[in-house]
Amino acid sequence: MDDHHPKFTSGTFAVLQLSLEMAKDGQASQKTRPCGVFATVEEAFVSARLFAGREWARLQRVALENPSSPPLEIVDTEWGYDLRQGHAILARVWVHERQTVESA
Repeated sequence: MDDHHPKFTSGTFAVLQLSLEMAKDGQASQKTRPCGVFATVEEAFVSARLFAGREWARLQRVALENPSSPPLEIVDTEWGYDLRQGHAILARVWVHERQTVESA
């Protein structure tokens, strides 16, 4: 192994919620909200699923105002969960590994 490069080791797992928000001027921007940090990937994915379910319920209440809108669904992905309405991804809840660096 090359001792001149840092060594990455497994650290903790962060859960992040990514969503698009519309500004008053109509411009969309991405918002990232931290949802917690967990010791294991299993804990992080369980938490991500709970956050995705809560966000699905909130978006479902909004969608009821427009009954002709496509149904909302939670899609299991490699990185976490996507909340989709038709082809649009309304929000994502992702698990991100926070690695630590050891000096050589």
